[in-house]
Amino acid sequence: SNRLLLKLLLSLLDIPVIFGLLCLTWWMRWESGFMDFDTGVPPLPLYARTAVFCSIFLWILFTYNGLYQRGFRFNSDYGWRLFENVFIGFLCFSSLAFFYRDAEFSRTFFILSFANIFTGMSVYSLFRYKMLKNALPGLFQFSRILVIGTGDRAVQLYHSLQKSGSNLSLAMIGPSTIHLPANINFMGSLEHFSRIAEEHNIDEVILALPQHSEKQCLKIISECQNRKIRFSVLPELFNPLTRQLSIGDIMGVPVVPVGQDPGSRRLQNAMKRIFDFSASLVSIIVLSPLLFIIYILVKLEDGGPLFYRQERVGMNGQTFWIYKFRSMRQDAETKSGPMWAIQGDPRWTRVGTILRKTSIDELPQLWNVIKGEMSLVGPRPERPIFVNEFKQRIPGYMLRHRVRGGLTGWAQVNGLRGQTSIEDRTTYDLYYIENWSFLFDLRIIFQTVFKAVFIQSGY
Repeated sequence: SNRLLLKLLLSLLDIPVIFGLLCLTWWMRWESGFMDFDTGVPPLPLYARTAVFCSIFLWILFTYNGLYQRGFRFNSDYGWRLFENVFIGFLCFSSLAFFYRDAEFSRTFFILSFANIFTGMSVYSLFRYKMLKNALPGLFQFSRILVIGTGDRAVQLYHSLQKSGSNLSLAMIGPSTIHLPANINFMGSLEHFSRIAEEHNIDEVILALPQHSEKQCLKIISECQNRKIRFSVLPELFNPLTRQLSIGDIMGVPVVPVGQDPGSRRLQNAMKRIFDFSASLVSIIVLSPLLFIIYILVKLEDGGPLFYRQERVGMNGQTFWIYKFRSMRQDAETKSGPMWAIQGDPRWTRVGTILRKTSIDELPQLWNVIKGEMSLVGPRPERPIFVNEFKQRIPGYMLRHRVRGGLTGWAQVNGLRGQTSIEDRTTYDLYYIENWSFLFDLRIIFQTVFKAVFIQSGY
């Protein structure tokens, strides 16, 4: 209860922060001299009252939509939800201003307010997270999680959760085995679930049992419901639970088709291609000064070529040449052969290290997008040698090639890049394919840019 009270008080600080950002917008619009205006300065009291109302309204919107649900963690998902809430809030304000006839509000002020509040709240949230993480680390322990199962997928899940938060309370139960790693907090068999859940005050359960364990799963789910414990199920790889299902019929016979009919998404596919082409062309033009600077830096370091090309497998299994800024020595794979890059790879050049950590080395792939070989968003295309390896051991891996590969993807914004589990990446890629929409693409692009600016870099 003390932690909930502290969270409430900390969230209330957003109200004066938003109010301050609206005051900053007033200053930028009418007092700074940066912008011209012909209609005179509007009445300050009206805008001050509006700023107070907007600040409280946005805080209520943030609370109602769960922005503070998991404490004050600052990540790309938080950034997307912050953007959504601020956008919804300003849609409401714009609608109210349209019907409020006693005064006319400045459209420039509205646009500036939206940009200032989103940017300012992002910076403030990052600062708050850094401060609280050091001063009150217990504030981020949002769950006492019990993983049920001891198979390979359950162990992978346990380790993924373990890496995601140092303050996470985490344990595992399941069929006894001597093969579990030593760093797993194994608490006993399934028969002891009730006692363990009560003694350790478990508030979240993740079922990761193998197939044909329906009776055990139903019993545990029933007990979780009785104890008000949140529960979720880790589906087997490519299980229909990860897909969108609907009831259809063939000649009057009811069937459950798996996946969406490509014909039903033709309009969105056309929007995606137009957006890919336009955004990539504009990006190349806007970023051309940066590209020229990179050319000079690469040439000054070792005089080698600017670009590095590599064969990749794209849509329908067709191969194409992907382009990157060269970030490694020219003889990087002469001795080792094809291999994935690792963090702190000794093959990187000094300029290449910067390019890799900022993901700038990927920018030449905008040309692949313009040519139609790639999309801005989609599963990352792999080299043929790795595709041949993965399709042998991962069921359904080739389903990734139903769509164009992307500069970024759902797996990448969820931290699955570099030397991470290819099974997990494939699961995320298939989820993206089956649940794709143009809005989903925009969300992934937003989270990619947000992470690049505020959070982390790649390798």
